[in-house]
Amino acid sequence: MKKPALLLLCLLLAAAGFGATITLEPGTPVFRTPELPSEVIAVASARTELPETGSKLVLIQRHPLARYYRLSEVRLPDGRSGYTHPRILLTPDGNLDFGNMLEWWRYPLAVLLCGGLAALAVTLWKRRREEDPWRRLELGLLPVLLRMTLLVLLVNSAQNIIAAPADETGYYSNLIHFLAGDFSERWHFTVGTSIFYLPFELLSGTRQLADLLIPVSWAEGFLIAPLSLFLGYLIARKLTGSDRKACAAMLIWAVLPFVWHHRPDFTGRLFVAFFEFPSAEFSYRHYINLIACGFSAMSDTPSTMLVLLCMTILLYCRVSRRSAAFAAFVFGVSCMFRINNILFLPAIAAIVWLRQPEYLAGVRRTLTNAAAGAGAFLLGFLPQMLANWKFFGSPLKFSYTNYAEGAHTYLHWSFIELNSAFYGTVNQLVWIPGLLSLLFLKDRKLRIILALWAVPVIWFFFGYSHGTDDPIRFILTSYPAFFIAIAACGVWDKLTRSQIGWLLLILAGWIVCIPNASYGSFGWYFAEPHHLLWRTGLFPPLAAAGTAAMAAGSVALFLTKRKLGIFTALASVLYLLGNAYWLALGLAAVLLLAVWDMAQIGCRTWKLRQPHGE
Repeated sequence: MKKPALLLLCLLLAAAGFGATITLEPGTPVFRTPELPSEVIAVASARTELPETGSKLVLIQRHPLARYYRLSEVRLPDGRSGYTHPRILLTPDGNLDFGNMLEWWRYPLAVLLCGGLAALAVTLWKRRREEDPWRRLELGLLPVLLRMTLLVLLVNSAQNIIAAPADETGYYSNLIHFLAGDFSERWHFTVGTSIFYLPFELLSGTRQLADLLIPVSWAEGFLIAPLSLFLGYLIARKLTGSDRKACAAMLIWAVLPFVWHHRPDFTGRLFVAFFEFPSAEFSYRHYINLIACGFSAMSDTPSTMLVLLCMTILLYCRVSRRSAAFAAFVFGVSCMFRINNILFLPAIAAIVWLRQPEYLAGVRRTLTNAAAGAGAFLLGFLPQMLANWKFFGSPLKFSYTNYAEGAHTYLHWSFIELNSAFYGTVNQLVWIPGLLSLLFLKDRKLRIILALWAVPVIWFFFGYSHGTDDPIRFILTSYPAFFIAIAACGVWDKLTRSQIGWLLLILAGWIVCIPNASYGSFGWYFAEPHHLLWRTGLFPPLAAAGTAAMAAGSVALFLTKRKLGIFTALASVLYLLGNAYWLALGLAAVLLLAVWDMAQIGCRTWKLRQPHGE
């Protein structure tokens, strides 16, 4: 027993860095300061071992991305200290050659995820016609493992690229001032993300934001975002009654961030989106991939997960005051991450009304559950209200709405023109089939829930002063609603092999035909209305071929499955037009239809409760 204990002690001492050394290859420079580039004070002329006395994480930023390098602090033979990296070499012409920056543990992680995904896919295929008690769990894990596998391959290819810090500086400033007991400066950011950073800060203890960005990005990208996919699956299977539809909905969410991109031109107010392979370069396309997959240190990924967790609790937990309080507490915490999460309250209320009416069974029970939920929500939201009270004099006075005292974000109708064009263009691949699916849905209750889930938050950011900062992460929580609608709309039921082939032909047409660009100006379309019904710019041969594929596929489907043919034809026309303002009107139409459905269901429920003869 002594030998294993001694070996373990030696390993722990080595891991702690006692007596650590670093080996430098010939040509490895040593820098005076932990910066890149920095003054070179020594260059290894032969293979050299130097004592390692510490490390420093360096960020090289060019918005919206950053590269990180963990430089080792070393002690030179003459007693001077410097900073180096074993994979950075100095070339004969004086330039720096950056080698492979991939950490060793990323290789086994990629192998593990690829192997797990392959094993799960083989298991599902082999047992596709057998009774499998684990089938529900396996279907839920399929999109999770697929997303994680694609993401690890992408970030490994990109090596040391992460999203550059933006709002993270404000969240981190809140935390540092709190830990220091310094409340002299007002907090202009919500406190949820600051609290989320706390365990990472306690583990690092460096008081440097850069040291948090990497572990938080990995935690959000490989733990919280995959958990959101699984929660989305649980919600979808409860709302649709189908494990396969729920799995299909989340598979779309798992894959789409890697293949759908956009290019904004804010100077010309022109926006275009397109299919493209993911990028591992230091590019805007790579930033889109990271943000849409949740690989960042921003607030949107944990915020989305908490909202989905609230819905899952309501749908799966036994109806009681405790479950109402638990769901409301989680929702309160989610609002600390993003205050606009309060816009999901109508969808949550619709879930309670239409899927869990036992919460509203009788006046007494309704009031009891409402009181428990309200109290729990206030408890979950309490840290934010205390911060508001401390810095702005009222628990309901937020920095975001207090423009006169430092807030820089607000709502105004003048932003709708540009924001709706930007959001509609970027999200058209989701909104076009999603809106049509909501219109085609026969289940009125499901349409009400999904419409109230997706539309209000999108409209909010149409009028948001900083809405153009990101058209994906701001409305990240709305995506599952569209994907569930697409999977549940009913047009895909009982497809034959030939119909699947025609659908693949239409998809190929969509891929090769770049959708129309949208111009962010009402006046331009009013002056030349034909642009609402016609493509802007040239129509190259490849786009013509794609259009022909869409037309042929839709006609063939119409002849064999009329409803599906109509659906694909309408979707293809909207895709070719590519006009974001049509989609903005579609959002309004879907919400109005949901309100009509609510009125119909409410009237029918009221009539059923009336005594006979009245």
